[in-house]
Amino acid sequence: MPIRIAVVQQNGNPGRVDENRTKALSFAEQALARDADVMLFHEELLVGYVENLQALAEPLHGPTTQAFQALLQGTDALIIYGLTERDGVDTYIAAPVVSRNGVIANYRKTHLWWAAEGLRHEPSFYKAGDGLVTFDLEGYTCGLMVCYDGDFPEMTRAYANLGCSVVFWMNNRNSRGHAEVRDLAARNSMWMAVSCCCGPDETGHICRGGSNITGPSGDLLAEIWDQEGIIVWDVYPEAALVQRQQNPWFMGQRQDLYR
Repeated sequence: MPIRIAVVQQNGNPGRVDENRTKALSFAEQALARDADVMLFHEELLVGYVENLQALAEPLHGPTTQAFQALLQGTDALIIYGLTERDGVDTYIAAPVVSRNGVIANYRKTHLWWAAEGLRHEPSFYKAGDGLVTFDLEGYTCGLMVCYDGDFPEMTRAYANLGCSVVFWMNNRNSRGHAEVRDLAARNSMWMAVSCCCGPDETGHICRGGSNITGPSGDLLAEIWDQEGIIVWDVYPEAALVQRQQNPWFMGQRQDLYR
């Protein structure tokens, strides 16, 4: 049975929490009308990179999670969104997975971008997560990555070694197009759903997006550039697992040497 993935590309609108939440709920309604089983939004969907990010951060089970949960009532669909998460005195760049029953998984970005000054120097504002997170999607294991995480090929490989057939990778940057995804997908026989914001960032620079869905051979299946919208594709997780068993770039690895 296929799983229908919807990737939403939405303007970043840094700091405009209520507006971003309202628009995301509208996009989620549209994706549900297209029978999506899972929807992926971009990193830091609500807040982005702003000086008062700690004040705007929400707890994991806060108003946005509750709004998505309410929307999902009567469905079996899931929503993955970028949360600026407040947990006590700490702030995380998080990727909660929400069902009609609430949060079923929550990944906290493990690799914080440090090669920048100001608001994009993430270690100055956020605490790093400390582990990979998987979740079940209709009987298949899926993984989560946030932006800089995916620039380390070890991340996608680690999820493949955990038996994942789909990785959901959210971003908040200029773009994250297929050219940066295809080798990760092909070398690990992985379906990859990749989201990125578009429109002006906190400096006024225009982000192009490039959100895409890429197949386990590295083939581009759907993408969107320079505008808001939704891309949808039916993926077959079992096919990736079968293909992986014949993939020389995966099956030839020597994990005993890499420690």
